[in-house]
Amino acid sequence: MKRDRFELLSAYLDGEVTPEERRLVQTWLSNDPTAKCLYNRLMALRYGLREEDCPPSCEADVTLVGVFQCLNRRFRMVSMAGAGVVVLGVLNLLSNTVGSNPVQWSVAQTSTDDGATLQIALDQPAFPIPSVAPVDGPTLRPSDGISIDSEL
Repeated sequence: MKRDRFELLSAYLDGEVTPEERRLVQTWLSNDPTAKCLYNRLMALRYGLREEDCPPSCEADVTLVGVFQCLNRRFRMVSMAGAGVVVLGVLNLLSNTVGSNPVQWSVAQTSTDDGATLQIALDQPAFPIPSVAPVDGPTLRPSDGISIDSEL
């Protein structure tokens, strides 16, 4: 029912109703406050759509020029960012090579000695391990009656 009223009111505003439907809508507007409210909302919507700002020219040439300007602006921004990265890279390269201790790049070389093999000594550590001095004082043994877990 509400949908029918909405459609009939919309048709009434567009001038697409028969004389019988026009009389029906006019009785709704004079007697029913909800129909009057809906009519006012439709009128406000219609007025808002008519007053909406439209671009003065919708020509294809003007639109095309605007699109290309936007693309050119984006291309310039990307180009400037790329140039900045290149400049920073060059400055970094120059700052590492100029100074009191310039960095020297070297390439790892493989040994040409075919007889060399890797040997691991299992009975001797690779570096000396210091000996630990014994601790003076009482030592706790599990046989003394105190469990080690009880202190935790």
